[in-house]
Order: sequence, then C-alpha cells, then structure tokens
Amino acid sequence: MNITDVVRVESTAPSAKEITLLTGFPGSGLVGSIVLQYLVENAGFTHFGNITSKFFPQISLATNGLAQAPMRLYEKDNIVAILADIPIPPQISYEISAGLIEWFSDKVAINDLVVIGGVATGNDGERVFGVATTQDGLEKIKDQAIILPALSITGISGSMIIEAQLRGIPATGFLVETNFNVDPRAAIEALKILNTRYGFDVDTQPLMKQADQVDAMMHQLANDVLEQENTEQKPFSAAEQVMYG
Repeated sequence: MNITDVVRVESTAPSAKEITLLTGFPGSGLVGSIVLQYLVENAGFTHFGNITSKFFPQISLATNGLAQAPMRLYEKDNIVAILADIPIPPQISYEISAGLIEWFSDKVAINDLVVIGGVATGNDGERVFGVATTQDGLEKIKDQAIILPALSITGISGSMIIEAQLRGIPATGFLVETNFNVDPRAAIEALKILNTRYGFDVDTQPLMKQADQVDAMMHQLANDVLEQENTEQKPFSAAEQVMYG
C-alpha cells in the first residue's frame, strides 16, 4: 500500500525507537477521544505531528482560535498517542488503520498498540472489557478488564487491532461500557487503567465533575422531554377517534 494515497502524515519520526502506541477515536460515548484528549493535556505530552486524509470529513477545527489538524500525534518518552477529533467512516477504516500502522512501522518498533473505546451494552455501569491479540497479552490484562467469550469490536478500533495482529504487533483493547453520547464517567475507568499500566498518575477528579454535570444535564433533559410530552397530550372526544377513509 502507498500510504500517501490514504493518509498524509506531516511529522518527524517519534523520539523513541521503540514505542507504545495509544489510540482513541470518536465512537460510543466518545470514550476514546475523551481519554486521549485528557491524557495529552494533563500528562505532559508534546505535539509533534499532524495527519490528514482525502477520506476524512472536510472539517477545519480550531481551538482558542488556532487551526489544527483533525488528527494529531503526541508523545511522552516512549509513548505515542494518536488523537482524532473526527469520526472515521467505517468504509475507510481498513485503509486508515493500515496506513497509520505502516507509517509507524517504517520508522519505529511498536511494542504494544493500545485501543481505547466505548461499547454500548444497554446496561448501566462502566465495566471495562479487554481484548488482546496474544495469549500473553490476555494474561497481562485479565486483572484489569473482563474477558468475554465473545466481543464485537467495530469500526476503526477493530481495524487497528486486526491490522496489528496481521503484522505481528502485540495489541490490546480496553472497551468501556457506555450508554451516553458523551460519557466522561466511562472515560475515567479507562484512564485508571492507563494510570496503572504506564504510571501517568493523572488526576481524574476534574473529569468526574464533568461527569456529574453530564448526569445532571441528562436528568434535566429527560424531565424536559417528559414535561413536553405531557403538555402536548390533550383530551379528545369520542368523535375525534373516528377514522375516515
């Protein structure tokens, strides 16, 4: 594959020759995006590269007035994070994941690829489900995540894991149970695992306050919807129930 046909990476090579690659893309609960955004802002990561693609949604993003690429590279010591602000359409997940991993593989050795995301289960709670590409990898995460008999990992997260497996790169996935459009509480569970595995020691209390605010907003929204439904209901006569054809 000619990666320039898929992704355009404007970056120097990572500083370390052997890296752990962290990835989190917009998906269920925005868990992956929240985790990596919070991590790079609070764990001393440095921005060192940008990624664009003709396949990405044509959106220009700005933070505090400064334009930035929709996908960016950050590093701290031997840990590199890919932070994406835009969702990756499922139909191009293979091309993007293969292009990204090929770019890194040409420059460094990836000792572990870690995928952070959310998974909608329909249940309350923030259980963390784990997946790995090797039995040894499973052994390393079984105390941190629930290993299910079967787990479907869709979209770019699934593509990254499969591409890593095909290339013989150890990969690990942490999928947090979520039921909301934006779920900081689920992101906290993933951050706890990253704190333990990589010694980040990132304070999650500010994120917990955001989670409480989201909970309050969701509760208020539910009340507003219920009130609106009750207001729109009005008495009607038997004659109004007659159907005319």
